[in-house]
Amino acid sequence: MVMKRDPSGYGNLLGADFIEYSAGKCVVELIIVKEHLNIGGTVHGGVINGLLDIALSAAVTSAMLDKAEKVVTLQMNVNFLRAGKLGDKLITTAEIVKMGSTIIYVEGEIKSAEDNKLIAKASGDWFVKNK
Repeated sequence: MVMKRDPSGYGNLLGADFIEYSAGKCVVELIIVKEHLNIGGTVHGGVINGLLDIALSAAVTSAMLDKAEKVVTLQMNVNFLRAGKLGDKLITTAEIVKMGSTIIYVEGEIKSAEDNKLIAKASGDWFVKNK
């Protein structure tokens, strides 16, 4: 399924576009503008966390369409590896690694489209309340 905008709204606020939304996988893209920068002139950590949460959550919801009543983040660990900068196109990918009956483990990463360098990595657990 192709979906251009985030149905939850937060991704729209950031300006993120969904490039891929398929069973257990999601790819989100964001071009960095000045509003995404911190006082030091690099991409704010909240933007990085937000992109990862959007993509990892979407990977889970894409696999649970019509099966789950609710999907919520239990915990997410983010490792910041390199700073993003103004004008970068950030590509966030996420994929389910293991599905349990109520807990799903997901991993994701953000890379710069310009040089394919890793910006951040994340992993986390999502709770699924089945219908």
